Amino acid sequence: MRKLMALAIGIVAIGAGPSWAAFGLGDVKFDGSLEVNGNSANNETGFNGANDNRGNTATRVRLGMDAGITENVTGRIEAVRTPRLYGTAPTTVTAEEAKWTFHNAFIDISDLWGFTARLGRQYVGEAGDLVWHIGPKSDDSMTVNSIDGLNVSRHWDRWDLELFTGKAAEDDTIADTDATNGANPLGSTGDINLSNIETSLRVIPNGRVRAGLLIGDAANSSADNDNDHLRIFRLGVNGGVAENVLTYRAEYLQNFGKFGNGDVNNTETDYKGSAIDLGLAFNSHESNAGTFGIWGNFLLASGDDNVTDDKDKSFHDFSTLGLGTSDRYYGEIFGKSNVLGSTFNGSGRPIGQGADTTGFFGQQGQGLEVINIGARFNPAFAKKTWVKLDYFLFNQVEDSVNFGGASKVDVGSKFGDEWDLTLGYKHTDNVTFEGGYAMLNPDDALTGTAPNAPNDAVTKLFARAKVSWGGEEK
Repeated sequence: MRKLMALAIGIVAIGAGPSWAAFGLGDVKFDGSLEVNGNSANNETGFNGANDNRGNTATRVRLGMDAGITENVTGRIEAVRTPRLYGTAPTTVTAEEAKWTFHNAFIDISDLWGFTARLGRQYVGEAGDLVWHIGPKSDDSMTVNSIDGLNVSRHWDRWDLELFTGKAAEDDTIADTDATNGANPLGSTGDINLSNIETSLRVIPNGRVRAGLLIGDAANSSADNDNDHLRIFRLGVNGGVAENVLTYRAEYLQNFGKFGNGDVNNTETDYKGSAIDLGLAFNSHESNAGTFGIWGNFLLASGDDNVTDDKDKSFHDFSTLGLGTSDRYYGEIFGKSNVLGSTFNGSGRPIGQGADTTGFFGQQGQGLEVINIGARFNPAFAKKTWVKLDYFLFNQVEDSVNFGGASKVDVGSKFGDEWDLTLGYKHTDNVTFEGGYAMLNPDDALTGTAPNAPNDAVTKLFARAKVSWGGEEK
């Protein structure tokens, strides 16, 4: 596999044993991963028996290097290979160069007045976070995003503080101003700036209380009356009880800010959306039969039933500015299918990746309600193996909308429901496999409200493998 070519180059470099000190570097560590994602899906575009099957296998390779630079300063670079589909033609060495993108290129400065500062291209946020994660994604397209910025953090005994500010997209050169806005790397116009101010208090056993303010600003054109200023306030708690036999999560999120031309009349709109995110899980102790867990999750993201007024009551994350910042996936199909996302909102972002409901009907979405229950079992006779079953129910919060006509339009009340069955195997700590079957039964919010609209089930077979290496010693 040509993916391993770059890995081989790295191994040769290590094996050659040069003195990294000759390059001004101290302790050097290499890490990386190879991910293989195969799936076969039907009915994602038409919800009928037409020939819209897709079957493919994609791979993603990540190669990273950490190195000491000078006293209290370390650095990291990470290159990610553009996901390749099995069956595409092999590339030449020169063509392969264009397939690699540096998503990490930063330095960490420690003990800076008690803080740690990270400067450069980086990943931010936490895996699984509903609104704030920029990094490798788990969608079918194996998307990766990153951001240039400064992250400053400090950790006390019971208090954590993190401040980030960065630029997600830049359309100008050094000597340009916003009056010369053009196309930025995300495909829209203008600059996109994102910031996060977050604090966590560990005042409850094995848990934390978190509060934060996310700030997003987009300068869409040379005019200032269409600038987009989205703010997200968050307040939540999460943790575990009795050595995590019981785990919990509860968070409230509120939008505010303004979008210069956010409604159908291209006039200023106030962000007013909100979301509630709840989760509860039970994880058993080990027994002669094995271990099992059960869980329930609930999401309610507000929608808007009137897109002609000056208030946007639908909840948004920063995907509405052009960058996907959620790492929450509601369903193997609804939450990970980029094809289904293109059918729904044209962006390719899966509908159930996060809670932003911008979709069929423009900026002001109609909201999303998700109910999820699931169970997982690890048998004692095969401790490396597990089986998981998930059920999702997806509803649209607002089922009729005023688009400026004499009456509201019926847009459907249900996206549908989904069953996911997954079988996994953990060969070692660094080698895992999983595969399974998923079925989404679409309803009127997806298929349309016309009588006898096609509503055949969307089905998907999937299989994944991940091999990782290097990094910090465990």
